Amino acid sequence: MSRELAPLLRGLRAQKHDGVEFFELPRAVIAVGGVGKNAAGRASNAVVGRYSPSVLVSAGVAGALTSNLHVGDVVNGHEVVDADSGERFVATGAGGTVATVSAVNGPLEKRALAERWSTDVVEMEAAAVARVAHERGIEFAVVKAISDELDFVMPPVGRFVSSAGKFETGRFALHLAFHPKWWSGVRELNANAKAASVKLCEALQHLIDQRSQSA
Repeated sequence: MSRELAPLLRGLRAQKHDGVEFFELPRAVIAVGGVGKNAAGRASNAVVGRYSPSVLVSAGVAGALTSNLHVGDVVNGHEVVDADSGERFVATGAGGTVATVSAVNGPLEKRALAERWSTDVVEMEAAAVARVAHERGIEFAVVKAISDELDFVMPPVGRFVSSAGKFETGRFALHLAFHPKWWSGVRELNANAKAASVKLCEALQHLIDQRSQSA
């Protein structure tokens, strides 16, 4: 979602095409397609079709699957696992394995996921981006910043993602109004996500600068 990259997108105007928002930077383009693998695959194909990039990067906030990772830590993964199909994709990063799932996970599910797939990070889009990169013969990278630690109890945000991958903020706000037990968790998640987005954007800017210098 665009708010995950807010510091990098500040002052930029989106170009919208087929449900995907494109933000053009001087040396890169960011495609925002929504939540989940379907949205990520659609955005990846769209950005390849419009811009012919030399590398596809799956970037966003993610959950920790190990107690060694904390809010704001950035993982440049070397592998992505699709937890639904078992497919594995190589990435250009130096460390960390990313698991892509179809639903948000709580602490128990996170531990089971880490044990089954030997993964460090969980999120919902990277495998779809990796698949497009593999099919198109494009280099793939995955950069994720931690927004929820291993034992964080996630509010039920997954229920409010539409089939098109859009987060339904109004419906979620209405749900929260009648379920005060989630208020503190949502406040904490929002604060953590903002901190993670700052570190994520710093890492992405560094990556863009590195690629530009070596080009």
